[in-house]
Amino acid sequence: MGKSISHLSDVVTQRTNDVGVTTPILEINPENGTRLRFLDAVPTGASRGLPVIAKFRDSNNNKLPTDTELIFRVMRPTDDSPVAVSVQEDNIAAWNGLSTEKQRNEENIDSVKVRMNGQAVNVRDRDTLRVELDCSKEIDWSNSEFYIVREGVEELPFSG
Repeated sequence: MGKSISHLSDVVTQRTNDVGVTTPILEINPENGTRLRFLDAVPTGASRGLPVIAKFRDSNNNKLPTDTELIFRVMRPTDDSPVAVSVQEDNIAAWNGLSTEKQRNEENIDSVKVRMNGQAVNVRDRDTLRVELDCSKEIDWSNSEFYIVREGVEELPFSG
């Protein structure tokens, strides 16, 4: 069963990125006793990848620069540093060029998919999935949005 994840979810912490260096803008921490599975293949669209619906804006409600880089990383208790779990997107043109409504349309969904490393990425209740940006401007969450579509996330029990 899918679980919708957004910048407003209880399991998500919003962050402001450091300008000019790759830093987290969102941290996703599954609830105790659960694991979230982020899928690289969903039934919508033709291409592989995890659909991400987003609006990236600064404090003046301007779009973040197109050359902004986006990547997903996981931090586990045994790691010294976060581990990349997605392909790094080298620009956010697809998100800047389409409204969030148009991003959800089946004919556009492939352009806003992020390729995960492997068929799925498992994030346990003790792990943190970080959505990171490298950008010349700071994101402002009062003007921005971020959603991972329900069909791209499974919530499963975890004990261990």
